[in-house]
Amino acid sequence: MSLTDKIKKHDGNWTRDEAIANPNILYVFTDNTDRDSGKGVISNDSWYSKKYGCGHHFPTVTSAVIRGLDNARPISTQRWYHSGAKGIYGRWTDNDIDEFKNTIRDELKEIVSEFTNGNYEFIMFPDGDSLFNRRISNITKERTPKLYKALQELLCEFGFDILANNE
Repeated sequence: MSLTDKIKKHDGNWTRDEAIANPNILYVFTDNTDRDSGKGVISNDSWYSKKYGCGHHFPTVTSAVIRGLDNARPISTQRWYHSGAKGIYGRWTDNDIDEFKNTIRDELKEIVSEFTNGNYEFIMFPDGDSLFNRRISNITKERTPKLYKALQELLCEFGFDILANNE
């Protein structure tokens, strides 16, 4: 199933208020596998807390500002975000290929499942190169050729072909 005609890229940064005001849009934000950053508290009753555990937070900047909202789903382009493993120190590497593929596959399944429930008009992704060479994750052919290829293949497998063409 191709979702190409249902995918949009956001122009600039989104806000939490924008996502709340548009419950008919499924937002996909870049996340980390610690499922945490910032100081905004995610409700323990949210789908996010039910899936990933309670006590997580959302930031005031980055696409993860919408973490924990009902109409937002993650894709973990950053491995970790905790003391000693933030920024470049929390990035995925090609040595993490199996964990990366399993994590991204699970998240893409969740995105497709949530979208196909019929509550959304389209899926909104972050602007720019969205999932590859973001300021933090830096998934590129040069730095992480295995991850880069795996992400392209997984995006195609789940119908997000237009996002895989990141040349």
